Parts: sequence; structure tokens; C-alpha cells
Amino acid sequence: MMGCEDFVNLLVAASGGVHAAYQEVLEEWQPGEPPVTTLFAALGDRIAEDFGRAGVDANRRVFSLIEQAMESSDQGLVTAVATGLIEALATRAVRSESVWKEVASLLGPRSLHHTEAWLAA
Repeated sequence: MMGCEDFVNLLVAASGGVHAAYQEVLEEWQPGEPPVTTLFAALGDRIAEDFGRAGVDANRRVFSLIEQAMESSDQGLVTAVATGLIEALATRAVRSESVWKEVASLLGPRSLHHTEAWLAA
């Protein structure tokens, strides 16, 4: 079962931009630990920011990991990904219709469902 720490490790390994954002958040919160939703929001924002530069393969890996997390039986992970990462990603992505269309096309069914419900709220 994938937990929050596993998910972050996989995501950081999949994207240099995500790795950089992760390091920035950790440094900001030293010596403590950042709240998981705060960390995930920073990662989601960076995924959207880097989307055009990341390349198709890297973006596919990242969005596949996000969907795997949304399908997890770990409700803490699902909640953190939905309310932290996906909501920040969507907020940033919808600033540009062309970016949003590409992001939406890569979101898995659960991720897209949460995104659309959240944006409609």
C-alpha cells in the first residue's frame, strides 16, 4: 500500500521540478516538518508551473502517480493528494485554457472527477 511518504518519494524521483519544490518546502519549515497538505499544495503548484517544460513522458509518470494515490486504500493519502496537490494543480492550470486542457487530458478518472467537482464548487 502506498502511503504519503512513498508517494512523495516516487513523485520527487519522477520530476526535477517537483524535487526542487520539495526541497524548498522542507527548507522553509526547518527544523520542523511541513503539514502534508501544505507540502502537497506546493508540489501540485510546481507540477502545473513546469507542465509545458516537463515533457510528455515526465508528465505522464507524474499524473499516473497522482491517479495511483487517488486509488489508494490509504484515506490520509487520498485526502492529502485531493485537497493539497490536485486543488493547487487545478488552480494554477486553469489560469491558461491551453494548459488546463492538456492537464485535464492526463488526469486519471478519480483525479479528474475530484478536480471538476472542486472547480465547480
